[in-house]
Amino acid sequence: MTQTLQTSLSIPKFLQSDDGAIISKVEGTHKPDGRQVDVENLSTIITKILLPDNPSGSGTGVTSGSPIVLEIPAQTINKLCCEGISIVHEEPAQIINKLSCKISCNCPGENAQETTIMLLEKLLSNYSWDAKLMIAVAAFAVNYGEFYMLTEFYSKNQVSKNLALLKQLQGVMEDNDFLEQFSEAIIELNKAIIVLIQSVLQFNTLPSEYVASNKPPFSTATTDITRAIYWTIYSVVTCASHIVGLIGLKNQRTVAVMTWELLELATKVSSIQTILQSHFCRIKQEIEAYNVLVNLFHSVQDITIIFQALFLIEGRKLSLVKGTTKQKFEIEVLRDANVLLLISGLDAWEIEIKALDKLFEQLQRKHNIQYQLVWIPIVEGQFNEQKFLSLQSLMPWYTVKHPSLVKPEVIRYIKEVWKFSKSAILVPVDQKGRAESVYTLDLLWLKGYLPGLLRSSLEKEISLWEEKQLTLDILIHDLYLVDSTKPAPIVCLYGGEDMKWIEEFIAAITRVKEFTELNIELVYVSKSNTIDQANKAIFDFIVTNKIGVYWKAEETKSWRFWTRLESIFSSGLKSGKNAKEDNIMKDVITLLNFNGSCKGWAILGQLGCHQKLAKATGEVILHVLLKINTWWKLGTSSDSFLATLNNQIEQQLDIQAQHFCYKTHHCNHIVLPATILEVQDEMMTCATCGRRMHKYLTYQCCV
Repeated sequence: MTQTLQTSLSIPKFLQSDDGAIISKVEGTHKPDGRQVDVENLSTIITKILLPDNPSGSGTGVTSGSPIVLEIPAQTINKLCCEGISIVHEEPAQIINKLSCKISCNCPGENAQETTIMLLEKLLSNYSWDAKLMIAVAAFAVNYGEFYMLTEFYSKNQVSKNLALLKQLQGVMEDNDFLEQFSEAIIELNKAIIVLIQSVLQFNTLPSEYVASNKPPFSTATTDITRAIYWTIYSVVTCASHIVGLIGLKNQRTVAVMTWELLELATKVSSIQTILQSHFCRIKQEIEAYNVLVNLFHSVQDITIIFQALFLIEGRKLSLVKGTTKQKFEIEVLRDANVLLLISGLDAWEIEIKALDKLFEQLQRKHNIQYQLVWIPIVEGQFNEQKFLSLQSLMPWYTVKHPSLVKPEVIRYIKEVWKFSKSAILVPVDQKGRAESVYTLDLLWLKGYLPGLLRSSLEKEISLWEEKQLTLDILIHDLYLVDSTKPAPIVCLYGGEDMKWIEEFIAAITRVKEFTELNIELVYVSKSNTIDQANKAIFDFIVTNKIGVYWKAEETKSWRFWTRLESIFSSGLKSGKNAKEDNIMKDVITLLNFNGSCKGWAILGQLGCHQKLAKATGEVILHVLLKINTWWKLGTSSDSFLATLNNQIEQQLDIQAQHFCYKTHHCNHIVLPATILEVQDEMMTCATCGRRMHKYLTYQCCV
């Protein structure tokens, strides 16, 4: 008979369509408020009602919960629903009764989808997903229990016969073939529902902190749990409607259609259960693998074992590639090496990769550090292969061949133990596989190296906040070198894209050098996101007139200079410092203003000198330098130049500040990267006029 139905009836359209939109709608109805339902014991009761001839669950692929003896399933569930005793609390019992009435009143032909959404929205919204499922199926169990009792005892009990007579079911009851087909379809659906219930309840056995994080793969499973709840409730609503539809029914074709629809629903529910079981197995495997990984980092004695645990093995061996050449290397090349893991997403900047390459090339050349870099790309969600290949091609070091080779439990470990979020991190791993420290790239750009990577005798610790003020050593100690055999010169960093101002500034600084006879070295610093071509006219002017040096964008020095300032700013925020109370933060904000403007600016200082940096916008510094003969006396010690220059700059700023009090003026703006912590508005004050700065959202290309 089933085969006949399969050949004569098509699969219902609602089972073939994409349910994405309806599942999103179901998710919108979910507003749990912490109500508790004993789902495990309720599951046992439901199982013994929906599968009364198989009370132990044998043959259904499920195991029962706590042993409960139910002599007459339908009577027991009705008693629990009405009295609210024993296992089912009073509130769930009431809601079960309400749902039972609703689904039993869902007349044949009514929209089961609308009824399902109504139940989820009006009656079940405040329950957890598993509680929604158990309450809805329990409500159906009440209706099915009555139907079961009626069919089971129709030929044996006069009350059952009279009840069938009142419900006009005698025709169906006496047509054994169709009644058997219909009942078997319900049983198949019941079996599918019971197995699915157990699959859903399995997720309650996962560690609570894992569930609370709602991260992949659990977040992916959550969507399918939602799908399971929707289709199960849809199924019981449909089944209850079909049971009601038997009243007075004489059309065998209609019974056949209802039977076939129930069988299709059973298939649908079973397919969802298979997916859920797959999710659960994957999650359990990941949790177990994660625990193994945690233990491995505490016990391993070989770095190659660590790498085998981090990545999926292709074939029999793990292959790394050199990014720029794509040449393959077996993991054994790292056996006796100290490794530095670079961990990032695909949102890393190309300039950042280039800067890292040049910095480590410099460290290897000057300090002979013995670390091999390995890039581990972290990709979750949509994968941009073009971006991955573009970044990989810039890396002369080892990289994982493809992000898909990074195991899910490894991504979890990196996030939870090494605290990786969005910003790239560096993790040194020694030859024995021990990873004791995790560094952000901010620290690398700030210091120019990572603590512990250089020999202790070569480490040059630069105390940032103990200095009490920003010095030239902090800003450019590894970016600009001077002849250590001669007296330290005054270094003038300047920038801006106004060619007229640059010409005027160079003329003024040349006059200052002649007038004071001081050794002043000039370094042109472009904006952090400027390409060389944009400043070609400025570079040509510097070369033609032989007026110092400039930092090319391809050398990444300008980018590292500004990134160092951003790192200092970020470090200050983490330490709770602000520009009103901390001189370093005030100076950093002043300098970051320069990067946010195309106008001219200048910074003057001395390496090895603890005097305050002289710094000002182009307008101010030019005004002060042009009046050098009014504030500098011939024969004065060169050591006092910076202090005197600072006094003149402050006097000019005071004049401007008084002017700004009477006139609205937009003086400065700062562009901060999204990776910097959220800045409280009161911490951002203009370094020129002291006013609170306004905040705007800006999207800026990094090129």
